[in-house]
Amino acid sequence: MKVLIIYYTQSGNTQAVARQIARGAESAGAEVTMLRLKRATYEMMEEYDLIGFGSPTWKADTPNMHAFIDKMPPQNGKHCFAFNTHGTLPHLYFPIVIPNLKSHGLLPIGYRGWYGDVNMPGMPKPYYTMGHPDEQDLAEAEAFGREMVENSRRISAGETDLIYPEPEMNDKVFEQAMICSNMLLCPTNPQGAFLRDPEKCRYPKCHVCMDNCMMGYIDLSKDPQVFGNRGDRCDDCHECSYCFMICPFGAIYTEDPNQFEKDKGIRHRNFEVMLDRDEAEGTFRRHIPADEVGFDTPYIYWHPQRPYLKVPKEEKEYGGENL
Repeated sequence: MKVLIIYYTQSGNTQAVARQIARGAESAGAEVTMLRLKRATYEMMEEYDLIGFGSPTWKADTPNMHAFIDKMPPQNGKHCFAFNTHGTLPHLYFPIVIPNLKSHGLLPIGYRGWYGDVNMPGMPKPYYTMGHPDEQDLAEAEAFGREMVENSRRISAGETDLIYPEPEMNDKVFEQAMICSNMLLCPTNPQGAFLRDPEKCRYPKCHVCMDNCMMGYIDLSKDPQVFGNRGDRCDDCHECSYCFMICPFGAIYTEDPNQFEKDKGIRHRNFEVMLDRDEAEGTFRRHIPADEVGFDTPYIYWHPQRPYLKVPKEEKEYGGENL
């Protein structure tokens, strides 16, 4: 069996989980390729028996993964699975992603998510979910990869009861949908607009922002150069700040220089209620006590060096010998 794992990562959480899923799939005898989303094509999917799709949770799924699935040609029943890493809002992802995969002719046979640390400029640090994915999470990811390969074989042989049930549309999903809908109703980035200083920018020597923009909004090779959804700035409602976080030269900055100063002391009560409930149900293991969450130290004050976040080293397209 040939398995292709297509994933998107920003801080490395999803990459770490994807790597363990790949190890598990290999241990079940599969030939595994693990590939970043920007390298994936629909044509290469034809060569594989089982496809895994993984990304962070970005209110729901990430816009780039959503777009990749939306444009996918019919897959005629090919087996697939989905996985994610998430902060405090885990419940909306699969009720959106699984039906989307099915609508393009894939057969989702399983899905699984894991908590991960959150690294956004105005969010508390330490964050509620800091310490994840931990050793238990990664062991579970490896077991999940093994399970998906073994189940795919058995499902092909007729054991269709092994297919995971549809994600449940329960109160948690609707609660999170309301929170995310309110966020997305904002026509601009709640963090304010991000701008680029051409004097500090080192393009063409450095093009890390252009290579890693989730929305594909940056093209500095054009004349005039394009930066962000407005062409000269980015204030997209998805609340992405990745270019700001990964720029090593401080060329990307907020329109309001005091933007993240305003985040000091802010508590996210909705997040806390959800985590408390998930902890009580045994689905969340807390590594950071509630009173140690860094409400007074938003991420960029906790990690003031540029870049605020390093782009994870890119995995090569590989088979089992490179795992």
